[in-house]
Amino acid sequence: MRMQQAVLSAIAALTILGSPLVGSADDKGGGPPPMPRNEVCKENPGKCDEARARREEFCKANPQKCEEQRDQMQARKAERKEFCKANPEKCKEQRAQMKQKRAERQEFCKANPEKCEQQREQMKAKRAELEAKCKADPARCDELKEEARKKMKDRMGAPPPSAN
Repeated sequence: MRMQQAVLSAIAALTILGSPLVGSADDKGGGPPPMPRNEVCKENPGKCDEARARREEFCKANPQKCEEQRDQMQARKAERKEFCKANPEKCKEQRAQMKQKRAERQEFCKANPEKCEQQREQMKAKRAELEAKCKADPARCDELKEEARKKMKDRMGAPPPSAN
Protein backbone atom coordinates (compact mmCIF):
# COMPACT_ATOMS: atom_id res chain seq x y z
CA MET A 1 0.00 0.00 0.00
CA ARG A 2 2.83 2.41 0.90
CA MET A 3 4.59 1.65 -2.38
CA GLN A 4 1.42 2.42 -4.30
CA GLN A 5 1.04 5.72 -2.46
CA ALA A 6 4.66 6.58 -3.11
CA VAL A 7 4.36 5.80 -6.81
CA LEU A 8 1.14 7.79 -7.13
CA SER A 9 2.71 10.72 -5.29
CA ALA A 10 5.75 10.54 -7.54
CA ILE A 11 3.57 10.47 -10.65
CA ALA A 12 1.58 13.45 -9.41
CA ALA A 13 4.74 15.35 -8.54
CA LEU A 14 6.33 14.61 -11.91
CA THR A 15 3.19 15.70 -13.69
CA ILE A 16 3.25 18.96 -11.82
CA LEU A 17 6.99 19.45 -12.25
CA GLY A 18 6.86 18.65 -15.94
CA SER A 19 3.97 20.89 -16.79
CA PRO A 20 4.37 24.49 -17.89
CA LEU A 21 1.46 25.58 -15.76
CA VAL A 22 2.90 26.03 -12.34
CA GLY A 23 3.60 29.69 -11.65
CA SER A 24 6.39 30.85 -9.39
CA ALA A 25 5.90 30.92 -5.64
CA ASP A 26 5.97 34.72 -5.79
CA ASP A 27 2.77 34.74 -7.84
CA LYS A 28 -0.01 34.92 -5.28
CA GLY A 29 -2.57 33.82 -7.91
CA GLY A 30 -0.48 30.89 -9.14
CA GLY A 31 0.30 27.58 -7.58
CA PRO A 32 2.91 26.83 -4.97
CA PRO A 33 6.08 24.97 -5.74
CA PRO A 34 5.33 21.27 -5.85
CA MET A 35 6.36 19.05 -2.99
CA PRO A 36 9.35 16.89 -3.92
CA ARG A 37 9.16 13.15 -3.35
CA ASN A 38 11.19 10.03 -2.61
CA GLU A 39 14.11 9.43 -4.99
CA VAL A 40 14.56 13.09 -5.83
CA CYS A 41 14.94 13.90 -2.12
CA LYS A 42 17.39 11.07 -1.56
CA GLU A 43 19.53 12.33 -4.43
CA ASN A 44 19.39 16.00 -3.48
CA PRO A 45 18.19 16.65 0.09
CA GLY A 46 19.10 20.36 0.04
CA LYS A 47 16.83 21.00 -2.91
CA CYS A 48 13.99 19.18 -1.16
CA ASP A 49 14.45 21.18 2.04
CA GLU A 50 14.33 24.38 0.00
CA ALA A 51 11.18 23.25 -1.83
CA ARG A 52 9.50 22.30 1.47
CA ALA A 53 10.32 25.71 2.91
CA ARG A 54 8.85 27.45 -0.16
CA ARG A 55 5.75 25.27 0.08
CA GLU A 56 5.29 26.11 3.78
CA GLU A 57 5.78 29.80 3.02
CA PHE A 58 3.19 29.62 0.23
CA CYS A 59 0.70 27.83 2.48
CA LYS A 60 1.16 30.41 5.24
CA ALA A 61 0.51 33.20 2.76
CA ASN A 62 -2.34 31.40 0.96
CA PRO A 63 -3.98 28.94 3.37
CA GLN A 64 -7.24 28.67 1.43
CA LYS A 65 -5.55 28.04 -1.93
CA CYS A 66 -3.19 25.57 -0.27
CA GLU A 67 -6.15 23.70 1.25
CA GLU A 68 -7.96 23.65 -2.12
CA GLN A 69 -4.88 22.23 -3.80
CA ARG A 70 -4.49 19.62 -1.07
CA ASP A 71 -8.14 18.60 -1.59
CA GLN A 72 -7.65 18.43 -5.37
CA MET A 73 -4.57 16.24 -4.93
CA GLN A 74 -6.47 13.94 -2.55
CA ALA A 75 -9.29 13.67 -5.11
CA ARG A 76 -6.82 12.86 -7.90
CA LYS A 77 -5.12 10.26 -5.72
CA ALA A 78 -8.48 8.65 -4.93
CA GLU A 79 -9.41 8.70 -8.62
CA ARG A 80 -6.12 7.11 -9.56
CA LYS A 81 -6.49 4.50 -6.84
CA GLU A 82 -9.92 3.55 -8.18
CA PHE A 83 -8.56 3.44 -11.73
CA CYS A 84 -5.74 1.14 -10.63
CA LYS A 85 -8.16 -1.04 -8.68
CA ALA A 86 -10.37 -1.41 -11.77
CA ASN A 87 -7.45 -1.71 -14.23
CA PRO A 88 -4.47 -3.24 -12.41
CA GLU A 89 -2.63 -4.31 -15.56
CA LYS A 90 -3.07 -0.96 -17.29
CA CYS A 91 -1.98 0.81 -14.11
CA LYS A 92 1.10 -1.37 -13.80
CA GLU A 93 1.94 -0.72 -17.45
CA GLN A 94 1.57 3.06 -16.98
CA ARG A 95 3.83 2.98 -13.91
CA ALA A 96 6.46 1.05 -15.86
CA GLN A 97 6.25 3.56 -18.72
CA MET A 98 6.62 6.49 -16.32
CA LYS A 99 9.60 4.85 -14.63
CA GLN A 100 11.19 4.22 -18.02
CA LYS A 101 10.59 7.82 -19.17
CA ARG A 102 12.12 9.12 -15.95
CA ALA A 103 15.19 6.90 -16.39
CA GLU A 104 15.53 7.95 -20.04
CA ARG A 105 15.32 11.61 -19.04
CA GLN A 106 17.99 11.18 -16.38
CA GLU A 107 20.28 9.43 -18.87
CA PHE A 108 19.62 12.14 -21.45
CA CYS A 109 20.53 14.85 -18.94
CA LYS A 110 23.70 13.04 -17.91
CA ALA A 111 24.74 12.64 -21.56
CA ASN A 112 23.59 16.12 -22.67
CA PRO A 113 23.78 18.53 -19.74
CA GLU A 114 23.78 21.62 -22.00
CA LYS A 115 20.75 20.48 -23.98
CA CYS A 116 18.97 19.47 -20.77
CA GLU A 117 19.66 22.89 -19.24
CA GLN A 118 18.42 24.57 -22.43
CA GLN A 119 15.17 22.60 -22.20
CA ARG A 120 14.82 23.58 -18.53
CA GLU A 121 15.24 27.22 -19.50
CA GLN A 122 12.58 26.84 -22.20
CA MET A 123 10.23 25.38 -19.59
CA LYS A 124 10.96 28.27 -17.25
CA ALA A 125 10.19 30.68 -20.10
CA LYS A 126 6.85 28.94 -20.71
CA ARG A 127 6.02 29.19 -17.02
CA ALA A 128 6.96 32.88 -17.00
CA GLU A 129 4.76 33.43 -20.05
CA LEU A 130 1.83 31.73 -18.33
CA GLU A 131 2.46 33.77 -15.19
CA ALA A 132 2.45 36.97 -17.25
CA LYS A 133 -0.82 35.97 -18.91
CA CYS A 134 -2.31 35.25 -15.49
CA LYS A 135 -1.23 38.63 -14.17
CA ALA A 136 -2.64 40.33 -17.26
CA ASP A 137 -5.99 38.53 -17.00
CA PRO A 138 -6.47 36.92 -13.55
CA ALA A 139 -10.03 35.87 -14.42
CA ARG A 140 -8.71 33.56 -17.17
CA CYS A 141 -5.78 32.23 -15.14
CA ASP A 142 -7.44 28.95 -14.08
CA GLU A 143 -8.66 28.41 -17.64
CA LEU A 144 -5.15 28.97 -19.03
CA LYS A 145 -3.66 26.56 -16.50
CA GLU A 146 -6.27 23.92 -17.30
CA GLU A 147 -5.46 24.27 -21.02
CA ALA A 148 -1.78 23.80 -20.24
CA ARG A 149 -2.55 20.72 -18.11
CA LYS A 150 -4.62 19.23 -20.91
CA LYS A 151 -1.89 19.93 -23.43
CA MET A 152 0.66 18.22 -21.16
CA LYS A 153 -1.59 15.20 -20.58
CA ASP A 154 -2.19 14.88 -24.32
CA ARG A 155 1.53 15.13 -24.98
CA MET A 156 2.32 12.51 -22.36
CA GLY A 157 -0.25 10.18 -23.89
CA ALA A 158 -1.67 8.91 -20.61
CA PRO A 159 -5.39 8.45 -20.25
CA PRO A 160 -7.09 10.37 -17.48
CA PRO A 161 -7.32 8.39 -14.24
CA SER A 162 -11.12 8.21 -14.42
CA ALA A 163 -11.07 6.42 -17.82
CA ASN A 164 -12.11 2.77 -17.49
